Amino acid sequence: MREARYEGKNFDLIVYLDSKLNPKAEIEKLKKRADKGAYSCPYCNGTLIIRSGDIREVHFAHRHSKSCAISVASEVYQKQVKGESKRHSVMKDIIHDELKAQEKINTDLHVNYGFMSKAEEKWKYYPDIIINYKGKESAISILSEVNSNKDEKLVKRIKNRNRYFKKKKLETVWFVENTEQSIDMVHHVIHLWEAELDIASKTAEDIKWEDSINTLSPQYPLFELFDYHYTNSPVPINVRSLYYIRSTDTNIVFTVQRFIQDQDKYPFRAFALNEAYQISLSTALRTTVTLQLSDPVIENKQRQHFIQTVKEKETEYIVKQQKEEVFLQTAAAKTINESLKPNISSISIVKEKRPPFKSVQQLKDIKPAINGFVRHNSVFSATEVCEFLVLKCGASSDSFSTGRYKIYPEVCAYLEILVGEHILKLENKNFVNERVYRVLQPDFL
Repeated sequence: MREARYEGKNFDLIVYLDSKLNPKAEIEKLKKRADKGAYSCPYCNGTLIIRSGDIREVHFAHRHSKSCAISVASEVYQKQVKGESKRHSVMKDIIHDELKAQEKINTDLHVNYGFMSKAEEKWKYYPDIIINYKGKESAISILSEVNSNKDEKLVKRIKNRNRYFKKKKLETVWFVENTEQSIDMVHHVIHLWEAELDIASKTAEDIKWEDSINTLSPQYPLFELFDYHYTNSPVPINVRSLYYIRSTDTNIVFTVQRFIQDQDKYPFRAFALNEAYQISLSTALRTTVTLQLSDPVIENKQRQHFIQTVKEKETEYIVKQQKEEVFLQTAAAKTINESLKPNISSISIVKEKRPPFKSVQQLKDIKPAINGFVRHNSVFSATEVCEFLVLKCGASSDSFSTGRYKIYPEVCAYLEILVGEHILKLENKNFVNERVYRVLQPDFL
């Protein structure tokens, strides 16, 4: 173990040696003190000696008996948090002291360090702090010093700890050091370590967010309204939260961030719901049945603001699509007229060629590909033809701000020609959304 009582105060052996220029010389001095009973166990008050060797680094050990249960648990815990920053210990102690202050006025609340609370049970892993409220236990663990080198190994350890704590019927809340926060609200994206994603919480406030979003039922995908880059729309919506923590010399500040889970593979990212907001230590750690971890007033305001923003975004999106549809119709008509003009090669009139759309393949190039698609389909949309051309034929994947491919007008123009030749029938046209066609004479192509 690394901790002891010396001259009435707590003494950390490793911290002390790290502060010295010649640790080996200091160890000899400490051993002499220990031989004369200067150090005692902070848990059982037994006399401690100092041991050091090639296999194991310098440590305290009980002199006359086996180590007490708490000191053994302390060693397990110290190995567990070895990779954490020095701020980890400071933050843990401040949180512990705040909860202990609540314990004095709430007789139903009991707080202790994890390894001390569960020492007799000899756990494999220990949370930093365990809270017992009317017999229901929850735990606090703090995560610091995450980086690209540590993340992969850390995720495995975090998952093992999370599974273990759940097996022990603990509801665990993780606080992540604020330096790991990476949020871009312009694009409504939060970039995550895999470790962050794994420890994100699911609280009562997250469920309130889900309920509010589900009552909206927007006509278009939520991510699309915010121009958020995504692969698939989440069904059902899964709101989760992260709690970032920053320590000062005298206090701790919590930052609350909620998101809709999206990409669960590298690079890990999610849709950020709210502007992250800060709350005080006392507000975050207010305990009833569980930790409050948020400000209910701020949460309600942010939900109402988000609901209003979604409604505004939907109106803007519809107007934008209507404008784009008018543009597409006009462009398609021009393309049809150009295709019907006679080819007068004898007249040398030089005109500036300005293609109306950015596309690798113009109408003459994609015509055979569209014919092949039509021959093998009976009913289809113009968008499906575009996707076929992009994914199978190498057409440009450039798109408008609404997500529609820029080759869409060319495709529609040619499909309208086929309608005029009675090869296709325009089955349905939604002014805002889409054109759907039915094949009448596939053999004519």
